[in-house]
Amino acid sequence: MKYRFTIHYRLPSLNEYLNKCKFNKHMAAQFKMIHDRRIYDEVKSQLHDLKITKPIKLHITWIEENRKRDVDNVYSAVKYILDALVKAEVLQNDNAKRVKDISNEIIYADTSEVIVEIEEVEENQC
Repeated sequence: MKYRFTIHYRLPSLNEYLNKCKFNKHMAAQFKMIHDRRIYDEVKSQLHDLKITKPIKLHITWIEENRKRDVDNVYSAVKYILDALVKAEVLQNDNAKRVKDISNEIIYADTSEVIVEIEEVEENQC
């Protein structure tokens, strides 16, 4: 089974988070909490009370409004997505037993957003 949701804004990069950490560790924690909550809200409004018990593969399409950010910094926001999926109880855990693979693709367009596709896989497909 496959599921899909969209995050309707540009997620912060690793550099943005690290800059918050340098300034103040409490500010960095609050920064992460704000983004975790925004993604959680997107998950709940689009996937409702979905609970996935099988292992998964994530397919993430990052739609970026420009080419200013390094690819690795964009992809670092996977952490926010996985944490929100666990918090929303869509996933039981985001460890290697549950998340078998993550694929990423960047597309450039006029506005930024993130499309997340969750694919359930059988244990023997992993």
